Amino acid sequence: MSLIQKFSKLSSRAKAGWIVAVIVIFTVMVGLATAGDVYNNFARNLAVKTNNIVVLPSVKVLPFGLGLDLQGGAHLVYQADVTNIPEADRASAMESARDIVERRVNTFGVSEPVVQVNKGVNGEYRIIAELAGIKDVDEAIKLIGETPILEFKEQGGEIPVQEVSTDASSAATVDLNLDAGWKNTELTGKYLKRSAVQFNPNDGTPEVSLQFDAEGAKLFEDITARNLGQPVAIFLDGYIISAPTVNDKITGGEAVISGQFSVDEAKLLVKRLNSGALPVPISLVAQKTMEASLGSRSIDNSLLAGLIGLLLVSLFMILYYRLPGLLSVLSLAVYGLTVLAIFKALPLWLALVLIIVMIGLIFYTFNELKIFNGGLAMLFAIIGLLLFFYAVKTITLTLSGIAGLILSIGMAVDANILIFARISEELKAGKQVRQAVDDGFKRAWPSIRDGNISTIITCFILMFFGTSTVQGFGTTLFIGVSVSLFSAIVITRTLFILILGDWLEKRTWLLNVRRPKVEVNR
Repeated sequence: MSLIQKFSKLSSRAKAGWIVAVIVIFTVMVGLATAGDVYNNFARNLAVKTNNIVVLPSVKVLPFGLGLDLQGGAHLVYQADVTNIPEADRASAMESARDIVERRVNTFGVSEPVVQVNKGVNGEYRIIAELAGIKDVDEAIKLIGETPILEFKEQGGEIPVQEVSTDASSAATVDLNLDAGWKNTELTGKYLKRSAVQFNPNDGTPEVSLQFDAEGAKLFEDITARNLGQPVAIFLDGYIISAPTVNDKITGGEAVISGQFSVDEAKLLVKRLNSGALPVPISLVAQKTMEASLGSRSIDNSLLAGLIGLLLVSLFMILYYRLPGLLSVLSLAVYGLTVLAIFKALPLWLALVLIIVMIGLIFYTFNELKIFNGGLAMLFAIIGLLLFFYAVKTITLTLSGIAGLILSIGMAVDANILIFARISEELKAGKQVRQAVDDGFKRAWPSIRDGNISTIITCFILMFFGTSTVQGFGTTLFIGVSVSLFSAIVITRTLFILILGDWLEKRTWLLNVRRPKVEVNR
């Protein structure tokens, strides 16, 4: 007989005991993930007090992914000049610029930088960069602002000969005067695949080699083909740095920038080019820097608000609903640890285990309540995958995210309140406690399902169509609502089944229900 068959033959209370054991292990895992530092301190103190007789293993302390407003950093706003870009190409050019700025920001080791493109009502474009935890704001501003704009231009008129520059396949004297009549080509830094420092084999001077992608190689071949015997100028940030004369058509998409470079200058140029040449010029128009100390105070105030909210909700549930309220507080504690654990940088295996346990227990409970169907399976599979995605990635926790988290505390007991109200109605109708509990969960489910699905849909809208602040609120609210389904449906019901018995039948006042006494006529 398989384990599943043996388990199915157990009594409801025995099954509940095994489920509680799984929930306890689950709670220990999320507790260690959430408060690993507290556990490690306890383990060290215990070892000291017992002279190292009792030595508990330590656990890795997982950090929270804090946003700009909590760990400090910089909020930068750049204005983009798109006047020279056709209207139809501006959106794609700005997305390319956003990607390049993000790559450059990543060189500073910023955790989860937020870089967004914003289009104003008048058609102006801005790039907004939120750099949480950055140490050297000025250096970041300098690096972003110095991203090179690389352009290749053709001769637009007669020019006098003044200076000399060479490329890999040709050599001639050229003019480096900015007043010459140069005209734009379609070849820009957006087609650059990579650049590298190399040294001229004739005189050993540093040069910068360029390699274009397939489209850029074709453009470069066309440019050199139609400019045989003519110079092609290379502009960087609006300044001409090289203008070799083309002697032959160049295929293969490779070019060389040569000039009066030092080795350090050539290396810096390569670093800037490889980080990405912006397709549009940008200029810093607004800057806001937040100190980490202010973020620390915000965290303390938010935690205090969350603890007060949790205490008040727990107090209300126990005073009004009595024993069921106490059970809901226990499930609420597991809920809180689970949500906080999701906001930690969880290892891949741990995130996967937690999600599988939650989904498996939800499916089992739905099957026991006879409310399971294919649509629900699809819903919770999607929710589980999204939770797994967020758990694997370090979620950036912001003040607005904490607001969504605190709001979800109240919503986490909402399902319990619906269940307890239905149980109370069933008891007042004269049903036994065990039957009232089963019917109460079943009949409360449609309201729980519809309310939570509508909230989750709203969260999706906030997450995918809102700004960064609104996205943080929607994300934490989505996680809170999703986990609350697990805590209310699985944990509360399992604890209920575990305490059912004749003793509770005689003490329905613990369920906030007083049955009328039956008088016996003599």
